[in-house]
Amino acid sequence: MPALTQTALMERIDAFTLPDEARMWMHTANRLLTDEECRAVERHLASFVSSWVAHGTPLKAEFGILLNQVVVVAVDETRQVATGCSIDASVAALRAVKGLLPSLEDLDLFDRGWVVHAPAQPDEAWQTTKLHEYWAMRKAGILRDESLLLDTTLTTLGDLRAQGVKPLGDSWHAEMW
Repeated sequence: MPALTQTALMERIDAFTLPDEARMWMHTANRLLTDEECRAVERHLASFVSSWVAHGTPLKAEFGILLNQVVVVAVDETRQVATGCSIDASVAALRAVKGLLPSLEDLDLFDRGWVVHAPAQPDEAWQTTKLHEYWAMRKAGILRDESLLLDTTLTTLGDLRAQGVKPLGDSWHAEMW
């Protein structure tokens, strides 16, 4: 399994080749994926994005798995806009991941209640915590303004590149305190 560090995360984000304006969806899994599971998901999503269309027009798209837990799907809408039906197709492709391997049957990519975070040190390991537990950790002083998080609410690759990793104090979570 690759190192789950900020450096590894930024290298993976930098590997996206679509323009900054590319529309993006981020799906945090309820657990880490093993390397074998990542490979199976990557094969499945590679097949999907290579044939993804909107009203019969091919979409220029790519995907990535960040930190063995966050699946990113992006599409360059300067050529063709992703329509409701094509977005539904991407959701169906993500739901189909559960059937790729027996070990993926418990995988949930649609629970928005996860926070991906790390201590402020750049190469500390990242972890995923349920939102209510994250806020309890903040209230208890375990997490500080300098603690890092991956903002999974962003909607473009440019935003992911520029502000995907940010200190808690600069995120929407800070408004809770």
